[in-house]
Amino acid sequence: MDNHAEDQEFGKTRAISKLDWPTPEMLAAAHRARAKALKEMVVALFRWLNTLLAGHQPVAREAKVRIGRRR
Repeated sequence: MDNHAEDQEFGKTRAISKLDWPTPEMLAAAHRARAKALKEMVVALFRWLNTLLAGHQPVAREAKVRIGRRR
């Protein structure tokens, strides 16, 4: 196969370099993106639940309660 560089074969093991690991800035950006996505999903879930439950709320009836005694 011509798409492999020289000395890069399937069975050959190679040392791990620093370039193989993400930088701290990349990790922080990934954490922020994950937190933002989670927040958006939770907000969307609660909005969906709110609209779902809004149609099933029982109708409030007027209570017939005496405010004070008559003399």
